[in-house]
Amino acid sequence: MRSPLSPAPLLTPFLRMAERLYQFTPLRHVGVRLLDVAATTTLHRAVFREVGSWRALQSEFGRGLPVLMYHHVGPPKAHTYAELTVVPEQFERQIRWLARRGYAGIRPTDWAEWLRTGKGLPDKPVLVTFDDGYADLAEHALPVLRRYRFGAVVFIVTGLVGGTNAWDEARGSAFHQLLTADQIRYWATQGIEFGAHSRTHTDLTALSSDELAKEIIGSRDELANLLGSPVTSFAYPYGSFNQMVNTCTREAYNLTFRADETTPGINYLCTDPHNLQRTMIHPGSGLLDLECRIRWGHYPILELRERLRLGSRLRRLASAVLGRKPPLPPESFLD
Repeated sequence: MRSPLSPAPLLTPFLRMAERLYQFTPLRHVGVRLLDVAATTTLHRAVFREVGSWRALQSEFGRGLPVLMYHHVGPPKAHTYAELTVVPEQFERQIRWLARRGYAGIRPTDWAEWLRTGKGLPDKPVLVTFDDGYADLAEHALPVLRRYRFGAVVFIVTGLVGGTNAWDEARGSAFHQLLTADQIRYWATQGIEFGAHSRTHTDLTALSSDELAKEIIGSRDELANLLGSPVTSFAYPYGSFNQMVNTCTREAYNLTFRADETTPGINYLCTDPHNLQRTMIHPGSGLLDLECRIRWGHYPILELRERLRLGSRLRRLASAVLGRKPPLPPESFLD
């Protein structure tokens, strides 16, 4: 982009050769790829000249947004889902690490504004999200974010405001208290944004169209009435959605967040705003884990360990079936 001469003309002889020999499928495919490279190069150089600098180009078109997903931040509670609880000390250590490295916590409306205008984002944005709206956030997480001047979003189960996580209790979990209406209104004045997370935290893919509208649109309207301002973002309960669910959320919200750890990544200008990706912070996530998730949207070391464990389990199963002594499992070298 910065060079005085465009590299695109260097491809012209190869493009002409591919054009003459287009009847040969491999050369036709090569020609199409080269044409795409030349067109993309020309387009990027034109944009670069228009905006004037690499920094301006990155600011207007190239920002990447890692989205971190938390649930409960507070002391562990017996008979609840331990994998969804991050202790306060760990959470503050992570936010402090981000702040010291120049990251700035934004809100979903900041990302939506940048998508619309190309302006308003810091150099290193990160979006911190909390699902379910546990009351402990007001004691252990939101004050930390305010201290470090981080924006964030909390997704609220609007039919259970001030109650408990009944969806987990129905599956045998102990309860966690949820944020009250007064707490939600207060923290909305402190730089924290609130999004919808359905009315009852149900599996949306199992609902009829009428039931779906009550959960998705009803959640938006209830939260908007509580806050006295529009609600523009939504997170799928359990991360579950299908075409009908996605269509409904597109009509009701500007941004929709998924919670699918199988397709993690960073969000860019070209990312579907109704299919925004998040990466979940686990109780054992260290700073290396956090840095990987901030840079790439996932933690490859954890994925490697899971693959090694799976391979080890398969080898032990095969050895048991064949009556052989299993080899030393690979995870013993990692733990």
